[in-house]
Amino acid sequence: MLILALTVLLTACNNDEPNNESTSMVIVYSRAVNPDDNTTTFSQATCQFVLRNEATTTLQAQLLLKLNESTTVEFTTQFMPLTPCSDESYTYTFASTAITSASGGHTISNLRGKINMVGPTYIEYTVDGNIHCYSTLQPYYTHTVTQITRTENDSPVDYTLQKSHYGLMLDNAGSKGDLYLFNFQFSETGSTVYCLRFDGLNAEPTATGYHLTGADIVPKTFESSYDTHGNSSEQYKIKSLDLNITDQGQTVSGTIITADETAPITINLNGRFFETNI
Repeated sequence: MLILALTVLLTACNNDEPNNESTSMVIVYSRAVNPDDNTTTFSQATCQFVLRNEATTTLQAQLLLKLNESTTVEFTTQFMPLTPCSDESYTYTFASTAITSASGGHTISNLRGKINMVGPTYIEYTVDGNIHCYSTLQPYYTHTVTQITRTENDSPVDYTLQKSHYGLMLDNAGSKGDLYLFNFQFSETGSTVYCLRFDGLNAEPTATGYHLTGADIVPKTFESSYDTHGNSSEQYKIKSLDLNITDQGQTVSGTIITADETAPITINLNGRFFETNI
């Protein structure tokens, strides 16, 4: 299903594992921000997460990322206790003071993160004492409020969507991205579109997240979670899209303006990974 690529369930994929342990191989986006030369390096890799349920629930992460175009580092954490968050169900924080292995003689420190068992994961850490790194599973922003301004009969009509969610998928280089809008309404009384997908946006990794832009985009619409092909929708053609992923990837905001000059729609997106950042 379409949403499967944007949400991750930590479920067992190896029948030989103990009953109290499950392993997932997932796509992780990472950015390494070097303050010495003010550069940001993006990388995408398949990484491993192991969830263990014993007296307490613990998580181990094995991560792979680029520090720059010529240097890649891989490391594995200890099993980290998961602490439930008081502000959100199925969400936990974790931290590691010890790394069980790191390639190339690199040091990993100050690792901490947050995980939702049916959604996003965020991890931040420092490499070699000064390179600040941020890793996320494919971003899916579930805590959102979207303000819509629709022009009808030359008069603006405002309304707010409380149930829309956003997802983002980047290519291997982080230079292109596809934006997903779930549970979206183009009018207060209109029907809900299960998903809109805007393909091929320009993406730029930044020190705080990503910047996505696009113009003259015809999205695809998906009417249900079982609809895998989608239909091109000229009626929802977008004149411009400008989106900022900030707070190290945990929040999203931006504006989409439809191309209909006689009755344009302005969509102000705002969303978060979690209720609160770590």
